Amino acid sequence: MVYLSKLPNIVEPKTGLLQFLFGSDIPNDRALLIDALDTSRSLTFAQIKKKVLQFGAGLQDVCDFRKGDVMALYSPNEYNYSIPLFGAIAASGITTTANPNYSVEELYYQLDQTKAKVLICHASNLKTALIAGLRAGIQKSNFFVFGNEVVQGVRPFETALLGHREAVLEELSFEQAKERVALLCFSSGTSGRSKGVMTTHTNLTSNVAQYLELDKHAIDPTVDRMIGILPLFHAFGLTVNLNCALYLGLPLYILPGFELVSFCNTIQKHRITFATVVPPICLLLAKHELVSNYDLSSLRLAVCGAAPLSAELGRETMTRLPNLLIRQGYGLTETSPLAIIEPIDKTIDGSTGLLLSNMVAKIIDEDGKEVTKQGERGELWLKGPNIMKGYLNNPEATADCIDNEGYFHTGDIVLLDKDEHFYVVDRKKELIKYKGFQVPPAEIEGILLTNPIIADCAVIGVYDAAQATEIPRAYVTLKDPTTASEDIGKLIMKYVADQVVNYKQVRSIRFIPVIPKNPSGKILRRILREAAQEEDKLILSKL
Repeated sequence: MVYLSKLPNIVEPKTGLLQFLFGSDIPNDRALLIDALDTSRSLTFAQIKKKVLQFGAGLQDVCDFRKGDVMALYSPNEYNYSIPLFGAIAASGITTTANPNYSVEELYYQLDQTKAKVLICHASNLKTALIAGLRAGIQKSNFFVFGNEVVQGVRPFETALLGHREAVLEELSFEQAKERVALLCFSSGTSGRSKGVMTTHTNLTSNVAQYLELDKHAIDPTVDRMIGILPLFHAFGLTVNLNCALYLGLPLYILPGFELVSFCNTIQKHRITFATVVPPICLLLAKHELVSNYDLSSLRLAVCGAAPLSAELGRETMTRLPNLLIRQGYGLTETSPLAIIEPIDKTIDGSTGLLLSNMVAKIIDEDGKEVTKQGERGELWLKGPNIMKGYLNNPEATADCIDNEGYFHTGDIVLLDKDEHFYVVDRKKELIKYKGFQVPPAEIEGILLTNPIIADCAVIGVYDAAQATEIPRAYVTLKDPTTASEDIGKLIMKYVADQVVNYKQVRSIRFIPVIPKNPSGKILRRILREAAQEEDKLILSKL
């Protein structure tokens, strides 16, 4: 059975991303992007447009940046993050956003995959950027930093690239906008190592239009203010925070990342009304004693995504903050990212909501047949204007997840109620979601197997209620089983931590005599997950 969105259809925007974002009727002097920690640093709508075009011209003139070239953006959130992000697109190029905490190997992999020509980084990660970027073949003269100071010989982009000339935006036809890649975020997809997601101009413009068809009447840019604590390198923060704020003319107060005190202080001081969050933030809002020290009564609307929010935690958070309505949304980097969201006037505990406008879905059971009965589980397949073009340099992976009819196979198991509200109930894919970030087990297993004391291993996600997230757990078979101990476990976890970004770190270790596998050698993660569940039951029985 094919499910169609119950929301009104949108007319897909037919222009490029920047024409779409900058074409809104917004006062030029309205401050839209504001440093939440230092509000003297901000950008008006007019300044954003001018600086983006100057940056694009600077890329062309200083870096010989041409149509289709890639610029890598490797920085924590900054109030002017949008300038390089959109500046490369203004130069008819592509931006790839990287986690600012990536290790040298992780960053090098992304730079090598995308063949990035220019790298914009931050003083805090410049050392890593230089090692990875030079190894990837980026010229030293094409490195730039945020800020106003030259750091280790690397110039700030504000002075090196923003000159008098402004780039002329290339006018794209509708067909060109649907084909032209604007953004390369990286996702692990349904399995394996991370892949560049080719997100087109139309993917991005359509997703803003799809979301606002649902929420446009609930947001008043002259009154509402949004807080940006989700990472802007991630599709969720990039689209729902940055793109929507610019299109609506909604002031966005940007923090470098999430920290509870600065989050609460910003809401209180600036009377923030709208936030995007993930379940671990909801957990802190519901339970942390510090929250009681702040007046968060202005916060009235939040969208929670990146991982499922339990009905219980959602209720507990809204009980503590009675003016706040939290709604779940569902999506992936491959869906640009929003695909499903709860409507404000009909939220249901535990539901991720309704299909966004212009979207079509199927639910497919284990036999590959379409589910036809209410409440039956199956894998969610999605089709719409926000579905990515494909994976960079990886037609095989693209063909594995986008079928001949254009449906993207999400790897998530869902069911529907009688009103066609979706509920995510399981995951078919092996991916672990730690605090909203993707952790591919195969990548961590590959690192573990380079440790000389390890004979075999497997990594799974185990839900930790205390953190409201899955955590990566490694099951390890040692070459000498008699050496298994808590100290050896800590050494193994450090071995991984030294090579990966924080969210990919192994959080717990279990030593077992043999890793369960099928006859073809595939790890039977189901058996390990069942063992973890039994262990949890045993612990609870002793409490």
